[in-house]
Amino acid sequence: MFLPSRWVRGVRIALVLLGLTPLSAIAVSPAQKFPKCCVWRVTNAEAPFYLVGSIHALSKKDYPLPSPYDVALKNSTRFVFEFDPTRAAEFERKFEAAAKYPPGQDIRSKIDPALLAWLRQNILTLQPDSRRGKRPRVAGFDSQLRYKPWWIAQHLAAPASYSKSSASHGLDNYFVDHAKIGGKEIGGLESVDEHVAVLGGLSDRDGEFMLRDALTQPGDGAKEFSRMYKAWRRGDTDALWAGDARLRSQAPRIAARFVDDRNVKWVPRIEAELKTGKATAIVAGALHFSGPRSVIALLQKRGYQIEQL
Repeated sequence: MFLPSRWVRGVRIALVLLGLTPLSAIAVSPAQKFPKCCVWRVTNAEAPFYLVGSIHALSKKDYPLPSPYDVALKNSTRFVFEFDPTRAAEFERKFEAAAKYPPGQDIRSKIDPALLAWLRQNILTLQPDSRRGKRPRVAGFDSQLRYKPWWIAQHLAAPASYSKSSASHGLDNYFVDHAKIGGKEIGGLESVDEHVAVLGGLSDRDGEFMLRDALTQPGDGAKEFSRMYKAWRRGDTDALWAGDARLRSQAPRIAARFVDDRNVKWVPRIEAELKTGKATAIVAGALHFSGPRSVIALLQKRGYQIEQL
């Protein structure tokens, strides 16, 4: 997916230290030929400058990554993510607040009554028990009435996590951990508030679409993830873009909010990073580097020459 790079409390962003290979152990020949990956280099930049397409859920077996990812790690002194991961605590607090309706409001007056009735009949949740050593207790859907439809879509109705992959092993985490260990600069393309607003600012109507979509596509999650993973692994941006076609067709406003609109905001900020002359890697969801209005296409229109590694 293309939103925050980690999960906290079922939301994204829990920093997990992986078993890391020292970067000093990576030997790279300038003439070495690589298979295509979701890594690009701006060839007419003043300093090494990379665009790294991330996939947010991987498994231990995906490491070590193909060489271009480690080239970007080794040659960069600054890493810019979708938002600054050093502000994870602030993000967690604000994202949790954005997921809930204000006091006096709840989902009962926000969605179709028939959908609400279905949720009450079919959704159970686990509530933590504050008593030490006690297992979480099972509760009905009404325990979650203050949460907005998009949050329910992601946390109550979405398919279970894939057994072999997790956000804790995602590429974002890998880059964040290496950057911190190496004492390198870390930044973000979006402020925390902008990043929260991608989902947090959805209308109730759009949030209900996401919830219905999650409920009506329960068997497709693993297949979709597999398709997108394979496309990412071989650097196939056409396949990545095609994989998002259903959302673009059925909910173009939501699709644009998640990807295209953000790309337009990001490009001037990426160009500002280019002009600093620092060796930099931009790390964002791979979908942002796919399609006719991708970050790559927009940068090329501004005269930047970009090659895929």
